[in-house]
Amino acid sequence: MNVLGIETATSLCSVGLTGDEGFIADYKLLRKYVHGEHLPEAIETILKGAGIAFQAIDCIAVSIGPGSFTGLRIGLGIAKGLAFGMGKPLVAVPTMDGLVSQIPGICKWACVLLIARKGEVYQGLYQWAQGSWERKENYEVVSEKKIGDHLPKDEILFLGDGSILYQSRIEKRITKAQFLPPVYSLPSGYSIAEKGRKCLKNGEVSDIDSLVPLYIKQFQGIA
Repeated sequence: MNVLGIETATSLCSVGLTGDEGFIADYKLLRKYVHGEHLPEAIETILKGAGIAFQAIDCIAVSIGPGSFTGLRIGLGIAKGLAFGMGKPLVAVPTMDGLVSQIPGICKWACVLLIARKGEVYQGLYQWAQGSWERKENYEVVSEKKIGDHLPKDEILFLGDGSILYQSRIEKRITKAQFLPPVYSLPSGYSIAEKGRKCLKNGEVSDIDSLVPLYIKQFQGIA
């Protein structure tokens, strides 16, 4: 089963491929406002490099948010077009779920922070249990000044571009905060593809016509 994953929820544009034996490929480009320009080319490049034809793709997985309003619309639009045109199932993967799935259980807790707008971040809390990360709270929007409020007092790993931007502030407020090198805080098209493959096996398929991005907050202009 070959799954193509599309990740455009942040400044990163990423496309990944996974199969029955796991990792096949992962393309990443970290530049703002290039998703619409580079995503179609990235998909074509990664499939050509992997020697996989479009017809051999069994499913399209797409990062659904929360994240950049513009990036999410672009990624979902292209994913819908591919799924509809190829007659393949479409699977929506929450952005934070895909990001944290890349990280082993080096801490009991993980907090994913994605940059929102005007000094705010999207926040998601996860707990390591039985070999995987489980989300423990609903996604929420919090002020940069309130990052970490009401989180567990144990060691907690912070991930996401919001953790990079606000690391010094977090370290001052949370004594047991842990961080990885910035590269590990970037989402991945491959992780979206792999999560999508698991969702497909569980019958968790999205409706192409009704699927919309997970925005969390009201649209306020171009992100």
